[in-house]
Amino acid sequence: MKRAYYMIALLTLLLLGSATTQAQEEEADDIVRDSNAVEECNNGENGLALYGSKRTCIESSEFVGTRCFFTYIPACAGEDSPLVFDLHGFGSCPLFSAFYTGWRQLAQENCFVVIWPLGTTDPTIADDTCWGNAGGLLNEDGSKFSRPCCCLKGAIPVVTDPSDFLRQVAAVVVRDIPEQTSNSTSIDSKRIYMAGHSNGCMASVSMAAMHSDVVAAVGCHSGTATTLFPEAYNATPMAFIHGTSDPTVPYEGGAFEFGAQEYLSIISQTNGCTSSTETRTEGFEGTSNSFTEYRSSNCTNNADVTLYALDNVGHQPFFISSQFRENGTAPIEFDTTKLMWDFVKEYSLEVEPKLEVKPATMAPSLVPSVMPTISASTHIQVDLTLASATVAAAALLTAL
Repeated sequence: MKRAYYMIALLTLLLLGSATTQAQEEEADDIVRDSNAVEECNNGENGLALYGSKRTCIESSEFVGTRCFFTYIPACAGEDSPLVFDLHGFGSCPLFSAFYTGWRQLAQENCFVVIWPLGTTDPTIADDTCWGNAGGLLNEDGSKFSRPCCCLKGAIPVVTDPSDFLRQVAAVVVRDIPEQTSNSTSIDSKRIYMAGHSNGCMASVSMAAMHSDVVAAVGCHSGTATTLFPEAYNATPMAFIHGTSDPTVPYEGGAFEFGAQEYLSIISQTNGCTSSTETRTEGFEGTSNSFTEYRSSNCTNNADVTLYALDNVGHQPFFISSQFRENGTAPIEFDTTKLMWDFVKEYSLEVEPKLEVKPATMAPSLVPSVMPTISASTHIQVDLTLASATVAAAALLTAL
């Protein structure tokens, strides 16, 4: 399986070609220099320049330090464009997500703006780039709860509450894009959607839980739900892609990790859904891929919850990265991200959210999680392999 991830990163390097490396960025860029990111994750100012994406860094009283994100505005974007957040996985970065998730290509076809935020890169907070989502979510009978995921300092989980950062990103983007585009493009703040892979999917669900007044819908891959839904939560539509043979975030779950059917049930109940259907599709669109769609409907706010359980698919349920899938798992032969876009695009908030850009006047405290101390699990190790695969690319070529 490691060979597969090495090949993904090697192909990324080959396709990026003339793109600058992180070492070529200005030495004065503290975001690059003082970072826990692997070297191949170019988080510098021009890290995604090849894709026409611009980096913005902000500070706020809502989070610790300086945080950055990349913005991609396709040429066809115009007035009241939707906004999609595509959150990278553990140990990964916006550069890799822009390459393999497919959201950039869909933005070009459907004229929406994409944001690739950068997770926690401060090495004094976490050992690897991550989204430190809170735990504590309970199942229906209270017999199981989720752990925080996925930031660690040593063996101690750290909760960074990324949703506050993501809300500030939304506020800045909505405010600044008209000026950046000479008023040719603006954001429809009632159509802000969350997406992501693995740890990024978890962060998308947490964002919807904590800031449901901002998120119109969620559509993400290979994740789970970790964060407790507050009383102020407004039912939010959510859709998930999950491979039944995922060895990283297991479809069946774990002791402190809800499986796909479990998080489907929890979110459906939280959204007040009263009906459910199960639809089997064999050979989707003429491919070899088959899946079962589980859909909960008749929900509060019409906030349906959908799970696509992909037969024998692993942790990389994307068309590009699936070409280098784990041994024994099925390839993906269609664009699963389009399924997520087709889901989220049908939803819009009834009320425009109140997005306020809050300057850095007072830093909040950062408190390590009070949940049980849990060492890095398999899913953390595998995601890190994807993000750092280029480090071993040369060794792989030698081995081949």
